[in-house]
Amino acid sequence: MMEKRKFRLGDYEFDTYEEYLEAQEDLKKIDLITEEVDINDVDVAARLYTRIRNKEIVFHSKVGINFFMYLSDIVANHSMLMVEEKKAQDDLKRINSKRAKNYRLVGVICVLAAIVCFGYFAYTDYLENQSAQEMKRLQDMQNMTGHYIEEEAFLEQPADSDAAQNENPDDTTDGQEQADASDEPKQLPDILPEYEEIYAENNDLVGWLQIDGTVINYPVLQSDSEENSQFYLTHSFAKKKDKNGSLFMDYRNDFVDRDTNIIIYGHNMKSGAMFGSLKKYLDKGYLEKHSKIRFDTIYERGTYEVIGAFLSEVSYQDEYAFRYYNFLNANNESEFEAFCVNVMQLDALKKGTLDAKYGDQLLTLSTCNSYTDEGRMFIIAKRIK
Repeated sequence: MMEKRKFRLGDYEFDTYEEYLEAQEDLKKIDLITEEVDINDVDVAARLYTRIRNKEIVFHSKVGINFFMYLSDIVANHSMLMVEEKKAQDDLKRINSKRAKNYRLVGVICVLAAIVCFGYFAYTDYLENQSAQEMKRLQDMQNMTGHYIEEEAFLEQPADSDAAQNENPDDTTDGQEQADASDEPKQLPDILPEYEEIYAENNDLVGWLQIDGTVINYPVLQSDSEENSQFYLTHSFAKKKDKNGSLFMDYRNDFVDRDTNIIIYGHNMKSGAMFGSLKKYLDKGYLEKHSKIRFDTIYERGTYEVIGAFLSEVSYQDEYAFRYYNFLNANNESEFEAFCVNVMQLDALKKGTLDAKYGDQLLTLSTCNSYTDEGRMFIIAKRIK
């Protein structure tokens, strides 16, 4: 078996050519910076650290991250020296007067508080960088097969195809054989190649959601019970604490036999991560430009078209109200039509009707929205056949 090619840049090693190119770009930025200024000057290092933390200077590889951590060490070491100097001065003041002792304590507390805050922000930045790198790794794994959904993949098969023949009950040899087959354990389809390795890392994986032209390009997970239903609200794909959380499917959804409506939740992050950009669909022009959604389950690929954007709020348990997040299945046409009528009462774009009919497979993406207390914003898409 051919060994996977590695790319090197100095002491750094990269798995992909894209990572190697990103590292080169970061190295060019670092060279420009070090030619212009003395990064070992504490004031210079502090200013550079602040600009990188505020995303005024952006790095995309571990070369840039290591440079950022080097600046952090310079500033942190200087802060420690300041603490030691301050402590020595306050000790002298303590000898002179009781008031000096109080000043020393206040000074030390302030400096320590500043160091704690500095350390917190540095650590938070480190975790965010780690989370971003982990997500990029998963995205690279998902794209390794060159997976791209073509419209032709969703055309209905000819009536004389094997699939059509197998769906015809008259083709069975015996009714009793059908009954016997139904008693056998349900056989799950094969997992799509692009998700096999990712599923092996976390078998809560149920699919992948991507909207071209947006940052939404994430794995979708599902907890196995109501008790754990909110787990991925605060945890990453690797099941580590993460303020961004993950995209996760409603624990009640069946994505194999395919419920009428699949619901996926995600945080409305100020950074735009997860479903932070979903609120842009409240603009009709944005919706029209980003109407196509690619949502695969681990067993089949799917393309959806956005048909509406809506605003709602979480209702109290004893409150009589329409709860869009409880619509998973329509047992008949009347139930489906009732959902369409009710959900259009929440229509943010005033379209009037929902372009969907009984038998359509729906996809709902839901997130928080601050337009009101306990506000929710969601979009609905239907699968394109």
